[in-house]
Amino acid sequence: MTGARISRPPSGLRRRDALIALGGALASLGAQAGWRPTGQVEYIIPAAAGGAVDTYGRIMKKHFDSQNALAGQTFIISNKPGGQGMIAVAPVVQRSGDGNVFTMLSTGFMLGQTLGEFKHDLLQDFTIGPIFFEESLAVAVRADSPLKTAGDLVARLRADPTSLRIAVAPGLNNHIHIGILKPLKAAGIAVERLTVAPFRSSAESVTALRGGHVDVVSASSTNVVTGVQSGALRVLAVSSSTRLAGALSNVPTWKEQGVDSVFVSVQGTLFPRGLSADQVTFWDARFAELSSAPEWLAALQQYDVTPRFMNSAQARVFVERELKESARLMRELGMIK
Repeated sequence: MTGARISRPPSGLRRRDALIALGGALASLGAQAGWRPTGQVEYIIPAAAGGAVDTYGRIMKKHFDSQNALAGQTFIISNKPGGQGMIAVAPVVQRSGDGNVFTMLSTGFMLGQTLGEFKHDLLQDFTIGPIFFEESLAVAVRADSPLKTAGDLVARLRADPTSLRIAVAPGLNNHIHIGILKPLKAAGIAVERLTVAPFRSSAESVTALRGGHVDVVSASSTNVVTGVQSGALRVLAVSSSTRLAGALSNVPTWKEQGVDSVFVSVQGTLFPRGLSADQVTFWDARFAELSSAPEWLAALQQYDVTPRFMNSAQARVFVERELKESARLMRELGMIK
């Protein structure tokens, strides 16, 4: 029995079809090309567990894990508080070109660089990664405190700047510390005489407030929302230009209470210097996806935080501008000449 004959196209057509197929394969490969994490991805947080920074890191991890956003690689969080952020950034500085590790960028680091306490140059020693959001700083007391308004706080400190124990975190001279210094300075308080107690995280400083170990806390809005909702805390003022939209919507701004001061901080990412264009593109895409994810936006809304996404290029321009503004603010507060 004779087998069926298979009809074959002329050799010229075969070569053309092969080239088309090869071109299609290369195009598909090119669409998938680009850098991907090659090992465990580590986010180093410059604060102890339980505070706002840690909270957002846990939400980030949940999103990355659920979306398999890191090409199958494990995403871990390391908490390394202290040293004005220097402990957390040390591994990042040492791993030039490594896209598998990053730490937090905050307004506090920009202030620290201006003061000479953050011993690195943000623009030279790192790759500026995307920025996610801006947050207001809140000044809170216990619900049973005799201080009912920002005016009460100002009056008390004007009479005796040392009379209240004020908690900030993590450490001193960061955005949370400046978040209370700036309005009090604008209100005529001798801020250099304040009694300020530094804690490792805002979770710890708020716990100290609730336990009666301090009288006042300056913290990001995130860290006081739960206390306000439970009735344990009262927020005297927020540092934003307008009232917040969530749980703290009834809290007046400093400006509403006669103090001409507005101050917000941002949170983003710092990667090792020397990242390639492909690495930057990868992380810009991952954080853009995170910033539009429903669970992320819901968390920001829950904690009265304002989304403000900037990709790496936009964030670098922002940091350049904010470093100049930080120098102006520090001179205004008498912290540098």
